[in-house]
Amino acid sequence: MNRLSLRTAAMIAWRETRSSMVKFLFVILAVAAGTGSLAGVRGFSESFRRMLLRDARSLMAADLWVRTPDWPTPEQTAALDRLASRGADYTMIAETVSLAAGPQADEAPALVSLKVVDPAKYPFYGQVKLRPDISLRQALTLDSVAVSEDLLARVHTQVGDVLRMGGQDFRVAAVVVSEPDRMTGTMNAGFRVMMSREGLDRAGLIRPGSRSWQRLLFKLAPGTTEDSIRPDVQRIFPRSMMAGLRQTNPIITRSLDRVTVFLSLVSLIALIVGALGVGMAMHAHLQARMDHIAVMKSIGGRSREIMRIYLLQTLMLGLGGGVVGVLVGRGIELAFPALIARYFSLRPDGAWSASAAGQAIGLGLLTTLLFTLPPLLAIRRVRPAMILRRNLDEARLTWRVRWETWRASFAVALLILGGIALIAAWLADSQRMGNYFAGGLAGSLLGLSLVAWLMLRGIRLLLRGGSFWLPPMLRHGLLNLDRQGSQAQAILVALGLGVMFTHTVYLVQDSLVEEITRSSPRNAPNVILFGLTPQESAAAVDLIRRQPGVEGEPEIAAIVRARLLSVDGVKISDISLRGWGRRFQETRSVICADELSPRVIVVAGKWWSKGDPKPLVSVSEESADELGIKLGSRMELTGQGRTFEATVAAFHQNDRSRNGPNAELIFNAKALEGLPATYYGGVRMKPSSVGAFQKAMYQKFPSATVINVADALAMVEDMIDQLALVLRFLSALAILAGAIILAASVAGTRFRRIREVAILKTLGATRRYVLRLFSVEFLGLGAVAGLLGSLLAAVFSSLLLNRFFDAPFQFDLRTTLLATLVTALLANASGWMASARVLGQKPLEALRDE
Repeated sequence: MNRLSLRTAAMIAWRETRSSMVKFLFVILAVAAGTGSLAGVRGFSESFRRMLLRDARSLMAADLWVRTPDWPTPEQTAALDRLASRGADYTMIAETVSLAAGPQADEAPALVSLKVVDPAKYPFYGQVKLRPDISLRQALTLDSVAVSEDLLARVHTQVGDVLRMGGQDFRVAAVVVSEPDRMTGTMNAGFRVMMSREGLDRAGLIRPGSRSWQRLLFKLAPGTTEDSIRPDVQRIFPRSMMAGLRQTNPIITRSLDRVTVFLSLVSLIALIVGALGVGMAMHAHLQARMDHIAVMKSIGGRSREIMRIYLLQTLMLGLGGGVVGVLVGRGIELAFPALIARYFSLRPDGAWSASAAGQAIGLGLLTTLLFTLPPLLAIRRVRPAMILRRNLDEARLTWRVRWETWRASFAVALLILGGIALIAAWLADSQRMGNYFAGGLAGSLLGLSLVAWLMLRGIRLLLRGGSFWLPPMLRHGLLNLDRQGSQAQAILVALGLGVMFTHTVYLVQDSLVEEITRSSPRNAPNVILFGLTPQESAAAVDLIRRQPGVEGEPEIAAIVRARLLSVDGVKISDISLRGWGRRFQETRSVICADELSPRVIVVAGKWWSKGDPKPLVSVSEESADELGIKLGSRMELTGQGRTFEATVAAFHQNDRSRNGPNAELIFNAKALEGLPATYYGGVRMKPSSVGAFQKAMYQKFPSATVINVADALAMVEDMIDQLALVLRFLSALAILAGAIILAASVAGTRFRRIREVAILKTLGATRRYVLRLFSVEFLGLGAVAGLLGSLLAAVFSSLLLNRFFDAPFQFDLRTTLLATLVTALLANASGWMASARVLGQKPLEALRDE
């Protein structure tokens, strides 16, 4: 045989692929499920980034924005006015939370996200859409506001009615349909109210020391560049977050990066399932082509030349799946805005992302090639003499041959695992993450393979050990799981992997929500209060004590906004802080307390006595470790334009299981003397009494905010549900790929099944009987895969919840049974789809070929 050219190898590969098109079509679809999800995720990410840059002005409503937790001081305001004279006009947006009540006196007020703007300037770019269609100046006046549609339903009111906030009545002038800068806001969840600056002053909802965020929007005059004013803005607000037209919102882009990485790894799982299907299909295909391979070798064909044929065939399948996957990914990319439209009104450009498509196809080809290495390398072990010895008993392999075979298989497994680790590392831009992903995947595949082998072995022993009590149809169907070329174990692994991941997402979501909504300890507050003034705090405590349903002593603490400057003379900017430790560089809430709270446990040092004349502070253990603080250290801070110092007198731990005042830095009254403070606290009440308490607090202290923890939990649960929806949407593609692989396996054994059906029909079996017989096999495969995936999902969920979320896990028998049932039905449907031609074959046609 002459040397095989690449063109000839490609022609042979195409001819063989075309002759088995039905079988390979399922394989292409399995690869398409994985590449499609990957192309969709990365395509949407790129489209989203392009939108952020293209519509930067509209999304920010400005040329430049700055976010700061502090209200501008008179000096900062004067500096901003000087910038305005240089062509940098500005307006300020304040964001906080408050309570709003409708016209019905017997209804508890609702917690709302308040956005305060100057309608004469806001927005600089874009448009606030209102219903009815009026201008923002008309809607936001001294005594009118605009609200979100869901708030009207919550407080049972409508446009034109009265909404009460801060003890003042405001007319609902319009419903907010959309805001240009919604994504760049700080408080985007829950009911929304938009108010003018004059309305805010009238209601008195934000005071010095109140919890609020300020955003300054800048509009640059022609000739004024961002580079010319950015240094000045940075000097005015040195600890602020800033974004301009040439850079996307740092918070949004960081979140987008994390979500893209996570969803890309989810998509990679679906892609691996599809690639596993290609490997299974190629293994079955090569087993059927052993005679042809042996003949080619007997006439001079070399192993590497024959491997080239089937390598090209593998690449054809991977490329075909990749191309189809890009089309699927386009649909996924267009579906993403609908999945998250509840929170973001997105208008990506819709342009096709060639880079995302190329990445998906490339990764699809690489992953497919990795999983087809074992059957391709097995071509080297095919000997021409096997044709002459086919009907003879196989010689028993020596230990040396077995060791060499095992060693080669182990090396290939390591190569596959290393390749997956590199792909995952590239997607996550982290080798560590890639190693974790590959390790977790390897553990999952090994666990699934082992349990699948044990279950199939158990079925085999059961049926061969006296299963006369089973009906013949059931016994025959179960025996089909062990039929030659069935690849039941690999199917169980592929389908079980998809079920495992999808069920893990559900169990983690369900456990987190249940843990969040679980009844807290008996003495833990379930109602949170903030926004009380020093003059109101004592009266508020007295009102709380007189309320019915109170189950514990109210806990109230003074809160001051301050920023750490230095520790023992070392500036905070010179201290090496990483990750969450960088929070100390920003303005944060600190507590003023002379008496030791029940939630605070002193672990070192000594708590001060009431009225101590020295400025003292207690630091949480975690914060002390991060900042290198020791007992006796001097801390310098600034707040509300004043710099103050305090000596570290103690280290403490916070009881994080209880809602209420909780801080890393607790000062005595002397240290924070003269600084404006608001009061924050909590109380434990019977759930049925919370509504009446909210009304009572609102009537006497309208500017204070009372949060029913259950209401806040509902917002958190809603956001978790939205994220889980996206995850389930993608992870379901892995299950789909597994079902397609089952169909491909059935198609691969079509000729054996045709012969079996022909014999059964000749013996008198009806089409319905054969259909039931196959259903036993498919339902058995699906049920075992669903059960395996669900049980492993329970294991992984337990590990995730205990290690990363510090939440307990509870096994859910109902969802396990439901997952098993749904997977069985899905497998049955896939098997029927692939068996349609087999069931329609005439017995005579099949027997003539014998």
